[in-house]
Amino acid sequence: MKGGEVMASINVNCACGNQFVTEEPTADSGFTVECPTCGARIRIKPPGISHKQFKAATAPSAEERIANRIRKYETISGILWLIIGAVQLVLVWTAAAGVWNIINAIMRLRSVKSIYAGNPAIVPWYDSRRNWLIAFAIVNLVLGGVIGVFLVAFDWWMRDYVLRNRAVFEGSPSQSA
Repeated sequence: MKGGEVMASINVNCACGNQFVTEEPTADSGFTVECPTCGARIRIKPPGISHKQFKAATAPSAEERIANRIRKYETISGILWLIIGAVQLVLVWTAAAGVWNIINAIMRLRSVKSIYAGNPAIVPWYDSRRNWLIAFAIVNLVLGGVIGVFLVAFDWWMRDYVLRNRAVFEGSPSQSA
């Protein structure tokens, strides 16, 4: 009960399979509820508000757009690494790099959901990738061919993009891309 007003409860089904009951979200929360099991943020349009009001309240901020862009780039990179790894597995002399690339692609694709504005763990993770990217480039150049080196260049650019936009994740004043 807030200010004498009874909050409506709603049933929510999360993509993780969890079903839970929570208070109806408000515009202050961006009409967002959080799954208690997996932590996913779920947007819900409550009855009684117009589509226009809902859209205005849930429009992503500049920080969210940057985080979404990074998440998209990371997904694309992970898929491309999977494809390169699969091709490398077929070729005998590149199989070692293929296994390395597939394992790292799977790890990256699993971590995509943790990329969101305000997550302070993102910047240190990308910042520490410098040595990893150098090792990745060497392994791909020596064992896997030149194509992997181009994807390492994309990953390096993505690392720099995150570091240039560190304020999105650290909560400092906004910096532009």
